[in-house]
Amino acid sequence: MKRSDLVALFAPLASAIAAVALLSTSGCVCVGLTCGEPDDDIGLPPAPTDDDDSVGDDDDATDNPTVSQRECDVTITHTPGGSPGSVEVAGEFNGWTPAAMTDNGDGTWFAAVGALAAGHYAHKFLINGEWEGAPPASAYAKWLDGTENRALYVGDCEQPLLQVASAVASPDGSIAATLRFARAVDDAPLDPASVVVELGREASSANGLVTVGADPATGAITVSAGPLPPGKHSLRAWASDTAGRASEKPIFVPLWVEEEPFQWEDGLIYFAFVDRFRNGDFGEEGSASPVADTAEIANYMGGDFLGVLDAMEEDYFEALGANVLWLTPVYENPDSPYIAADGFNNFSGFHGYWPTDPFAIEGKLGDVWADSEDRLNELITEAHARGIRVLFDLVLNHVHEDHVYRSEHPEWFGDGCVCGEAGCGWEENPIGCWFMPYLPDLNYKNHYVLERVVDDTVELIRRFDVDGVRVDAAKHMDHVIMRTLRRRLREDIEAGGGAKVYTVGETFTGGDGHGLIMDYVSEDELDAQFDFPLYWSIRNAFAHGGSFNGLEGTVATGQAAYGDAYGLMSPFLGNHDILRFATDAAGNAGDPFGGTEDWMAGGGSDVTQWDIINKQSMAFAFTLTQPGLPLIYYGDEIGLAGAGDPDNRRFMSFDPYLSGNQTELLSRVRAIGQARASSKALRRGDRTQLWVDDDLLVYARVDGADAAVVAMNKADTPRVVTIPTGATINALDGMTLVDAIHPDRVVTVGSQSFELSLNPWEYAILLPQ
Repeated sequence: MKRSDLVALFAPLASAIAAVALLSTSGCVCVGLTCGEPDDDIGLPPAPTDDDDSVGDDDDATDNPTVSQRECDVTITHTPGGSPGSVEVAGEFNGWTPAAMTDNGDGTWFAAVGALAAGHYAHKFLINGEWEGAPPASAYAKWLDGTENRALYVGDCEQPLLQVASAVASPDGSIAATLRFARAVDDAPLDPASVVVELGREASSANGLVTVGADPATGAITVSAGPLPPGKHSLRAWASDTAGRASEKPIFVPLWVEEEPFQWEDGLIYFAFVDRFRNGDFGEEGSASPVADTAEIANYMGGDFLGVLDAMEEDYFEALGANVLWLTPVYENPDSPYIAADGFNNFSGFHGYWPTDPFAIEGKLGDVWADSEDRLNELITEAHARGIRVLFDLVLNHVHEDHVYRSEHPEWFGDGCVCGEAGCGWEENPIGCWFMPYLPDLNYKNHYVLERVVDDTVELIRRFDVDGVRVDAAKHMDHVIMRTLRRRLREDIEAGGGAKVYTVGETFTGGDGHGLIMDYVSEDELDAQFDFPLYWSIRNAFAHGGSFNGLEGTVATGQAAYGDAYGLMSPFLGNHDILRFATDAAGNAGDPFGGTEDWMAGGGSDVTQWDIINKQSMAFAFTLTQPGLPLIYYGDEIGLAGAGDPDNRRFMSFDPYLSGNQTELLSRVRAIGQARASSKALRRGDRTQLWVDDDLLVYARVDGADAAVVAMNKADTPRVVTIPTGATINALDGMTLVDAIHPDRVVTVGSQSFELSLNPWEYAILLPQ
């Protein structure tokens, strides 16, 4: 759908909300725990234990537990496991004096602690008189005086609460949701006239696509809509009681209308470095506004959200098979230069990693026709209409010294050593070191910092209807920030049927860093991370002439180390922190501030462009057919050159300004991406190695009856080999496979084997006929 189509269709409704048609409904009895409050947030009827993280399965359309009325008296429950003789609880709510808990007879212990004001209370349990250690990853946590404790989250019982019982979007375009209004402690009922519902930009009661019913007696609110077009239609709702008190939290439920439900394993990520991708208002006065005293390569170059939007409307991302769009951080950055890590050159905030405000959008990413926030919203709306997920880049490790947090709360920030200084190494002190003196760290052992950052981050995701987040510099932060964010996303957004918010971390590590990566990946923290160990092996195998045996060894290590997270990791061959693949393969890297020739765009005497095309396209054939969410870093699809940062962030080129070499590589990457998009086996299938030696690699991806075979030969001579499929891959037996790259290649799988012929530096992606 084009931007102009959206404007024509929805302009009359751009500012409209779904004014409700209030109908009489018969509500259901509300029981259990509200999805909007953590497990420890009692002030409610008996609830799951504080380390029970079962609430809010985003894949389940059944009712999410809710309550009908809030209470001020708090009861804590705990299931310690085993058969302890005694369980006690102590915390900020009782002066840290251990209080005996009562055995409920079913393994659960409980203790009434009386009425508590809204807030977060540190506490610990004592089992048989022994204090427990660090809280489990599934529990909310609060650091206090250097000790990590559980955190009891208590809501405001004097405010009503709006909850999601269930919400579902169907392939036919219909949406149905049930909300529950929990009365405050004084029992004031829902005011039906106060109910406000928004359903994306497309549907409202004004055009007859939304019907809302509210029953003040039961607190039930029903929402129905449809038929709606394919795409994202997030539901937002607000309500008040007859005393005029608004619900403690608004409702935000991301919903998708799709013929086939999207799974994050289906994702192929394109990383658009916004300032370097495309200038949508090029040639207009004020289209670029660099800062003073800064070299061009480290300055703003004029790329903007409009440029990304224009590329989207030209189907640029879909042509590559990409359906997840990662944007550089959108936060406002300082409008002045700062010294680079080399102590000599200046840098600007063109990259976005120097945030000065949690919500303000960088003005330089707007254009002469629209400000940055409006254009960003337009970009996200267009992406969602096309089924493209949008990934925000979260900078949670630090802020810029001009950030509003620092001006409002200078007491949050002390002094810190700079990473890389003597006694303050990147690995030696990863959490305590600062990236630069003007980038103070956020200390999440200060609970006020944790609360503010998590609240603001969840609001940012709601406000811009974001689908996933990349967490920058994960290893430089305490686990508590990522665990708390994960739980808040689950309870505030995903509970009751909301789409899952994908979280992927960046932990820069070496080839043996699988364990470090997994330190931050679990169902209670990050969903996945970018696969740095595999990246190093990809570079070695395809750019440096290494063996496929070594590459497959890294794959096997990753499969074993990542476990259930293997299918959500992100394999990649390049990103914005390392030299470009084309430059690495050419071996001609110069200074990060200039001097590296782009042989794909021009010419070179030592390494031919054809060598780079073969190496880089085969590296893409491998990377984009791995399990997980492969990444295309902008420019790698055309072999953009670049040494280290900032040279690896050159301005992007597009047709008709591409060289023949760049066009050839782009064509190859598009064919690979389209093959992945068309094959469920390549997106979701299990991976099985069929053959490997130094220069020949063959593997299968199998998803039930669907299968695909990927083969590549990086030798300088042809290879003709009989490939055994083995008795375990029955799906391949008798199958006729056609090469998605060269359709004239047809392979028929016999009884547990097939014949394969590949020319030098040739690859094949074989899919069922």
